[in-house]
Amino acid sequence: LYLIATKGTPDLADPEASSAELRDFLAKCLEVDPEKRLTAKELLSHPFLAMAGPPARLQTLLTQMEEMEDEE
Repeated sequence: LYLIATKGTPDLADPEASSAELRDFLAKCLEVDPEKRLTAKELLSHPFLAMAGPPARLQTLLTQMEEMEDEE
């Protein structure tokens, strides 16, 4: 957050390739003003995370990625 406070919020390379929910989530995570920034609890209920699926799905994807790296 220090870099964001001193240099500004970085731009996405291709914002149109990202969903509106992701862009909103990132904006809320990277809010410099702590009075305006959402808490971790509030961020956990953001619609973007609701779209992400259960944590077990992420573990499956990470395992698949590790297996692909092992094959190389």
